[in-house]
Amino acid sequence: MANVSGDSPLINPDKPSKLDEQATSAPAFPNTRWMNVTTDFSRNPGILDDVFKKIKGTTFFGDGIEIYLERIEYLDLMPPTFEGAKLSVTKMLSSHFQVSHSMTLSSGSNSGYKFGANYVGTQLYSQSEIFPVILGDADPNGNANAQIIHQWNDKLRTRILAQVQSFKMAGYQVSMDYRTPYTSTTLTLANIDLITNSGIAILQHLTRVTKNLDIGAEIVYQANPMMPGGHIGINSFVARYRGLDWFTGAKISPIGALSIGYFHQKTNSPLQLGVELEASIASKETSATFSYQYDLGKANTTFRGMVDTNGLVTAVIEKRLAPLPFTFMLSSSLNHAKAAYRFGIGLLIG
Repeated sequence: MANVSGDSPLINPDKPSKLDEQATSAPAFPNTRWMNVTTDFSRNPGILDDVFKKIKGTTFFGDGIEIYLERIEYLDLMPPTFEGAKLSVTKMLSSHFQVSHSMTLSSGSNSGYKFGANYVGTQLYSQSEIFPVILGDADPNGNANAQIIHQWNDKLRTRILAQVQSFKMAGYQVSMDYRTPYTSTTLTLANIDLITNSGIAILQHLTRVTKNLDIGAEIVYQANPMMPGGHIGINSFVARYRGLDWFTGAKISPIGALSIGYFHQKTNSPLQLGVELEASIASKETSATFSYQYDLGKANTTFRGMVDTNGLVTAVIEKRLAPLPFTFMLSSSLNHAKAAYRFGIGLLIG
């Protein structure tokens, strides 16, 4: 599947750039063609949302501002927990198109059947970036999610997300990324309604200052007639420092919101670790999260887990039953504060 994050690794002078890679290698995917890339993006810092992507569960805007859109893709370390029994079958119809059928039996709202379809286009910008990308799923209850990602040229990329609940539009989001060799700028519009004068606008900018240091800023503006004053604006500042096997990031807002994250993985190590701390002076709340992923290559098994200071402990085990195209999953979640426990068992085919 295409890499849609836009995140770039540290620079290694011994490895060729994407321009050299394109010139010397054949396309990794069938029926694709190389697009013209005239700029070297090996030092591009990626978009600002990706600073915490590996360890953070949601995008943090600050008190009073939220976007009610579910993320379609799972984050790297957060366990994809579920409850009850789950069966998912994925079928490749061609080298660019696949469909999936999922059935979940549980006492929660996600119980039932869901159909999904994914399309990956023919425009190849690197060995892992193919556009356009179209993702979607729907269920018989009138709930649907859709995401379209397209790169118009080597600098401009757009993302469109939409969510329908009970046959009614629940929200949408449109983003545009503009990249240069050392900077990334993103403009996001969500749930804009000119009739009721409501909606959210987000402007983000991230710059690579040195080989290891990225700094950026974010401005979030929300308008809503139900809010005191009719609108609110919040600005925040972001910094990320990369080491050889780790990186740490921090996001701070003048309203008193602070988020600090740390990620660590040694080269060729099966273990990934992430730690996150969030604090808010306005709500006087602080929480910390520790997450991990461990891959047993010889056993075709992956362990994911997470524990936070609110008493929530989750874990997921994925066992690939090679040579069959089956993946067996066990999921568990325990909330000590609410004395609630959830367990799930699943089988993925394809």
